[in-house]
Amino acid sequence: MTALLDRRLILVAGKGGVGRSTISAAIASACARRGRRTLLFEANASDRFGQFFESGPVGTEIKRLRENLYAINTNPTAALEEYGLMILRFKRVYRMVFENRVTKYFLRAIPGLDDYTILGKAWYHTTQKEKGKQTFDTIVFDLPASGHSLSMLRIPWVITETVPEGPLTRDARTIKSLLTDTDRTGLVLVTLAAVMPANEATELSAA
Repeated sequence: MTALLDRRLILVAGKGGVGRSTISAAIASACARRGRRTLLFEANASDRFGQFFESGPVGTEIKRLRENLYAINTNPTAALEEYGLMILRFKRVYRMVFENRVTKYFLRAIPGLDDYTILGKAWYHTTQKEKGKQTFDTIVFDLPASGHSLSMLRIPWVITETVPEGPLTRDARTIKSLLTDTDRTGLVLVTLAAVMPANEATELSAA
């Protein structure tokens, strides 16, 4: 368990309703108690972390829950806007580029883009720095349900195999490197003592 808590990225996966969010919160709390600045990360979720920690609702802005522990509940729109602003610097320019009708139509046509923006945001927080220091020591990612999480995690491989060389493939290779580095990334499978969730966890582990 100690080795797990020292990872930069901890992925928590499993069938819906097996307690992923509870386990994610427990792992993040343990990391924070060890003195690691920890971000509890979820996306498009019915917020439970605000209730768990009695801190009020957790939304698309990073919220402090307690000492060394923060949380965010992002969504594809917020993640894409943040990415666009990092590249274009100014909100007015972002709106001209990303919020015009033609660009929106093009973005909707890209398969898996929503999931990739979420995964990319989680990866960004593993690298985020303030004043030359790492902002967060650990990101605990409460993934979506099993099938969805598996398709999300596969996207960097799809991009590097199908998209022409450029910034998108460069970032996808960096994310692949993080996901396959067992020194930096750990995976926790959550299940219940019942046939269906246990079988799904076994299949997810194999995949």
